[in-house]
Amino acid sequence: MKDQFKISHSVDARGLRCPIPLLRAKQALKALLVGDYLEVLTTDPSAKGDFDAMLKHLPHTLESHSMVAADDENGTEFERFVIRKA
Repeated sequence: MKDQFKISHSVDARGLRCPIPLLRAKQALKALLVGDYLEVLTTDPSAKGDFDAMLKHLPHTLESHSMVAADDENGTEFERFVIRKA
C-alpha cells in the first residue's frame, strides 16, 4: 500500500470489533509526534462512522479512507484509514 503518506505507525485491527480499533488508534496517536501519520487497518463494518465520530472531538485529521482488496487466503477485504496527528 504505497501512497503519498509516510506512515509512522500502523495498527492492524482486522478481525476486531468496535470499540477496539478506535481504542488502539487513540493509544497509538498518543505516542506519535505532531504531523505523523497513523495507518489503521480494520474489518469492522462500523469503522467509518466510528472514526468520523471520534475525529469530530479530536484535533487529528482523517487524510485517507479506502477499501482494500483481499490480500489473504480467505478473501476478506478491509478498510484502511490514514490519520494525521495534530
